[in-house]
Amino acid sequence: MERPSYMDWIVEEKGITIKDGIPIKCYKIDYKEDETIFDEWALHIRRNYIEDEDLLIDAEINGMSVEQYLREYVIPQKDEVLGPTARSGDITEIIVCDLLEFIFNYSVPRYKQKNRSGKNNSEHGTDVIGYKFFDKSKKPNEKDELIATEVKAVLTKSDYSPLEKAITESKKDEQRLARTIDYCRKRLKELGNIEQSSEVARFLLKPENNYKLTYAAAGFSSRQAVDQEIELSASGEELQISSKQKIFYIHGKTLMDIAHKIYERCKK
Repeated sequence: MERPSYMDWIVEEKGITIKDGIPIKCYKIDYKEDETIFDEWALHIRRNYIEDEDLLIDAEINGMSVEQYLREYVIPQKDEVLGPTARSGDITEIIVCDLLEFIFNYSVPRYKQKNRSGKNNSEHGTDVIGYKFFDKSKKPNEKDELIATEVKAVLTKSDYSPLEKAITESKKDEQRLARTIDYCRKRLKELGNIEQSSEVARFLLKPENNYKLTYAAAGFSSRQAVDQEIELSASGEELQISSKQKIFYIHGKTLMDIAHKIYERCKK
C-alpha cells in the first residue's frame, strides 16, 4: 500500500509525558483545507474496505454504480444507526495502521474492514497488529517482533479518557491475542493474500518460535493543543504501564468533522 499524502499532516510533538513522567508518542493531525489531499485520503480509506478491482466487479454484479454500491454496502453512512461510531472506530484504526506501517516500518495486515457481515459491524479482538522480521529471509528469529495495539477514540470530545482506556485495555493475555492472529491469518487467506497469511502464521507458535511481543495503546480525541504533562484520572502505577509498552496519543481539532468530510468523499 502506498504512503497516503495525509501522512504529511501528522506531526510528532516531542517531550510529551503522562503523569509520573512516563513518555509517550504524541502526534497532532495538523490538517489544512486541501481538497486534493482530502480526496486522496478518502480513496486510501476506501481501499481499506475494498480493492479497486473487487469494487468494479461487485458493483456490476449488483447492478449498481460504484458510488451507489459503496454507499449501500461498504462505507458507513452518517445518517445510519452506528454509522458515525463505525466511521470513528474505523478511521482511527486505519490511522494507527498507517503510523505503524509508514513511520515505524511494521508490516500491517489490512483485513478488518474488508467483507464485513455488516458495514457498521466491528471485528472483535486486538484492534491493530503489525510485525517485523529480523532476518530478510523471514526465517523465524527470536528478534522478530509482533506489536498488538488497542485503539480507543472519542472524536466528539477533547478529554484524555480514550488514552487512559486504551492503556488499561491494551494488556491482552497471549491466548486472546493468539486467537486474533489466527483469525487474521484465515481472513488474509480468504482475501487471497497468501504470502502475508503465511507471514502472520509465524507468530502463532511463540513457545516453539519465540519473538518479541510489544503491547501498545493508542488514544484519540479532538484537541487543538495538548498538555506537556497529560494528567489522567489514574496514576502511572495504577495503570501498570510496562517499560516495554508503547503509548500513542493522536489529537487534532474537530476530528469527527474531518472523519465525516473524508467518508463523504468515499465515492470511487
